[in-house]
Amino acid sequence: MSFFDDLGKKLSQAGQTAVQKTKEMADVAKLNSAISDEEKRIDDNYLQIGKLYVSLHDAEHEADFDAFIAAIHEAEGKIKGYRQQIKDIKGIVKCEKCGAEVSKDAAFCSACGAPMPKEEPVVEPQPIEETPVAEAQEIASEPVQETTAEDPGEQV
Repeated sequence: MSFFDDLGKKLSQAGQTAVQKTKEMADVAKLNSAISDEEKRIDDNYLQIGKLYVSLHDAEHEADFDAFIAAIHEAEGKIKGYRQQIKDIKGIVKCEKCGAEVSKDAAFCSACGAPMPKEEPVVEPQPIEETPVAEAQEIASEPVQETTAEDPGEQV
């Protein structure tokens, strides 16, 4: 019977060890999650500090920030262009009176009722292909060859 008693003790001990290890792993996971949350909070605060600095010192910032602020302005310009492209694709224009977004085909603003200006279609002039004078005179002096329906190779 001593064999079964030893086996029971070892199984009990192994179970307690497994429970302890599981508890430790759960505690470590909770702490890692808390660390991650705090790091995200720090990053958010750095982001807010940066936005505040740029808004307060955009024109007179330190030289160390030139590249960063230039990159921000470049990205903002691209975003503005992309938003305009989206509006063009969707066929949306902005009301000059109230700023609401209105279909480009609308006669009046749906928000304030102001008349929407109609855009005149822009016609781009087609380039005229210029033929040099000498070449034009050669073309004009060449004899015209006419063919009849009966014999396409016969000249009239």
